[in-house]
Amino acid sequence: MRSIGRVYYDSDRDLLVAAEEASDMRHIGRVFVCRNYLKGNREATVFTTGAGRNAACIAVAGDYAFTGGWQARGKIWVNRLSDGKPMGTFDPGPTVGGVDSTGWIDILTGITAYRRRNGEYLVFVEDDYRGKALLYRWKDR
Repeated sequence: MRSIGRVYYDSDRDLLVAAEEASDMRHIGRVFVCRNYLKGNREATVFTTGAGRNAACIAVAGDYAFTGGWQARGKIWVNRLSDGKPMGTFDPGPTVGGVDSTGWIDILTGITAYRRRNGEYLVFVEDDYRGKALLYRWKDR
């Protein structure tokens, strides 16, 4: 890893997720997931988000990482933390005007994710193009 661009640490699970800085501080490259980090483990699962060169934001909740990018216009990629496997994407739908009414995710902390007790994930995405926040609801099983 060249330099760290984003970091997430869960002390309850001793889970470290770090995304390397890509072309500049606004973009991220590969994502490293390290379990039992404080116990000395340095073996990491590594993956690259589907957002590619435009990747900018990452949020972690439960068993997944959620990433988005500058020009993705509200699209979110989901990767499983255990092996980095791509699980799919969320796209802005007709209730928010679709992609045409959605702006870039253009701040470094533009995604927030939360796993509810019932296993449902809530993923919030900033979108100041038309003064709104996107909310994706998803259950993995």
